[in-house]
Amino acid sequence: MPSSAPVATTASRPAGSSAGLLGDLVGPVVRALGLAPSRRSSGRPGRTHVEVRGVATPGQASARKDLVEELLAVPGVEGAVVNAVVGRVVVDHAPDVALARLVAVVEEVERRHGLDRAPADTSGKHPADVTPWARQVLALGVDLAGLGLAGVERVLGLVPLTRSIPPVLTATLSLVDAVPSTRTAAERTAGGATTESWFSLGSSSLQALGRGPIGLVVDACYRAVRADEAAARTAAWRAWDSRTPLRTHTAEPLDAASRPGTLPRGPVDVVGDLSGATAIAAFGTVAALVPERAAAVLLAGVPKAARWGREAYAAAAHRAVSDLGVVSMDPDALRRADRVDMVVVGEGLADRLGDAAAAVGRLVVVDEEVTTIAVARLQAAGHGVVLVSADDVEGLAQADVGIGLGADVPWSADLRCGDVDQARAVLLAVAGARAASWRAAVLALTGSLVGAPIALTSSLVGLTGRTNAPVTLAALAALGVNTWAGRRSAR
Repeated sequence: MPSSAPVATTASRPAGSSAGLLGDLVGPVVRALGLAPSRRSSGRPGRTHVEVRGVATPGQASARKDLVEELLAVPGVEGAVVNAVVGRVVVDHAPDVALARLVAVVEEVERRHGLDRAPADTSGKHPADVTPWARQVLALGVDLAGLGLAGVERVLGLVPLTRSIPPVLTATLSLVDAVPSTRTAAERTAGGATTESWFSLGSSSLQALGRGPIGLVVDACYRAVRADEAAARTAAWRAWDSRTPLRTHTAEPLDAASRPGTLPRGPVDVVGDLSGATAIAAFGTVAALVPERAAAVLLAGVPKAARWGREAYAAAAHRAVSDLGVVSMDPDALRRADRVDMVVVGEGLADRLGDAAAAVGRLVVVDEEVTTIAVARLQAAGHGVVLVSADDVEGLAQADVGIGLGADVPWSADLRCGDVDQARAVLLAVAGARAASWRAAVLALTGSLVGAPIALTSSLVGLTGRTNAPVTLAALAALGVNTWAGRRSAR
């Protein structure tokens, strides 16, 4: 279970999994009121990682230096470095050093340098953060509780709770979650972690209850896959961190350039947005003509299999490469992989990675000094780009999927690989992403094509349940086939 190992003999952690999850849920409100969100921290006996706000700004060199000096003055602290890329200070210390003491120093330095109002880490992407795992496990528990409630209702002959939930509500929430454009809009407004928490713990559970036992089972499978991914990422990070010297965590701020042009749209994006637009148009038409069928028509157009299929592949592929020792710093990297068709490598890596890179798409071999320029030019031309490099800080940050290779990988890499075999495994996982997205998109279309006639012609009694069945079963099929594919992708 990915829970943080205790590093303090006194005081409790101010930001454990429950605090981080609560912060994700109420993040927009907390930020709007000008309050400080919970501070993320993690660690193991003898080493603690604490979030520091504002240190990623290039002009805060004095704050970073001051923080290290203040921490080194704490009795029992043996070393401290600032990783400005991930926004953490990493402290090696004696076992009796309290976490609360370290946090107090961080807060004081932030106030001194005017960083206490700087934006907090709301991404939840750091592999040591247990919040993503807790979020999925809690949602899984809600699904299991819902299944128990459904069983009690059936045994006792009670009126199902699902009848009290308006079908149009569950259909609308499902659509917002599954359609890529609306999901992206929600993430931009509330933040990625907050959006994921709300859909995992609130909307997804409500939708599952509204769909009945089958929907709960499928939702539970999805939560289990995502929880497994989060646990694997955390385990790989802890194994790497346990054998890594403190100096490796040192990183200066990254001044990354913006991407020239938007990332190309993949099968899930095209099919998801098209299905969503069609469902809304059909809903409006049917609501005017046969209003009692409108909610079922909207539900039939939910492309859940598309998004869940892509998520399942990325989650399983993350599990596969994490088992090999790859440290994933950005869980979204493999979720962008289905839109990648170019691999950029330096001349020294071409021979060792050529066949794995060719499985992704076109291999571009360049001089190591111009990789960033090559990546940007390919992106401007409409390509999704993978870069494999041992030391190109800017290039790895610029790439859509940055694969770092070696013992001292830049912190701008999305995935940190210790050797060539790990890098090859990641490339093979990237190579399988597009096919996985096509499978998911086709299954989503199939579910909607089967569900739409049912919504329009079937009996009104139990209409939403019958309409939702093919959509839900398509999502289950996408989960199953792409989880299997993702686990095998890195072999």
